[in-house]
Amino acid sequence: MMRPKFLVAIAVVISLSPLPGLSDSAYTQLSAVEISQPPPPPNAPPPNGTRPGGGLEPENPACSALNDDLHALIPIENPVLTATAYPTILFYVPFGAQEVEYGEFSLLLWPNEDVRLYKTRFLLPESPGVVSVTIPEIPTNALAEGQIYRWYFQLYCEGGEGTQPDLTLHGAIQRVASTPQRSEQIQAGSPDIWYDTLAHVADGLQASPQDNQLQAQWQELLALIEAEMVTDEAFVGPVLLLDE
Repeated sequence: MMRPKFLVAIAVVISLSPLPGLSDSAYTQLSAVEISQPPPPPNAPPPNGTRPGGGLEPENPACSALNDDLHALIPIENPVLTATAYPTILFYVPFGAQEVEYGEFSLLLWPNEDVRLYKTRFLLPESPGVVSVTIPEIPTNALAEGQIYRWYFQLYCEGGEGTQPDLTLHGAIQRVASTPQRSEQIQAGSPDIWYDTLAHVADGLQASPQDNQLQAQWQELLALIEAEMVTDEAFVGPVLLLDE
């Protein structure tokens, strides 16, 4: 049975059931597979998932042709930090709106993933490229300082069947206090406060695409996470939230 279509003009009811657990391998992403997730050792946040894995059916080529190019633009090593209560996370998605029926983004507490801070369904922009997800500025969504969270970015391909996502990316995020020094690091393009720095540089490039300094910072940051192939990809904007 085909999945039901979701229209932007219609409110979508989101299930509050917890997401299936995913493997903590730094280089492996599993989709449509439920695996128990052991807790990390003390003071060691869970490693980020930055590559998609299998789970696509052969008869569903829309996502399978380019699924290895799907990237969360984050480092492998933890902690990956933000100094804001409502961070922005960037992804390179090699698919457009015609190839992906819809996506889901969730933000959960770690290690107690039964506690969900935020969940939304979304549509992709029309064209492939670098997309962003920003946590809405609602008090109940705010990240707490010192807390580690786990996020999931899941795609349901056009023509897919069943209820499980076809592709899943996952990663960790920890909020730290905003200080003048950290603000300077973000403005300077330093990777220390990764999520905020990358979003700052990306915003700057969209406003001033010919800025040589911003171009250099973007290239350096992507090189740190071995995502140089994304350097020249277009910024196609935020995902289109279906339930906002």
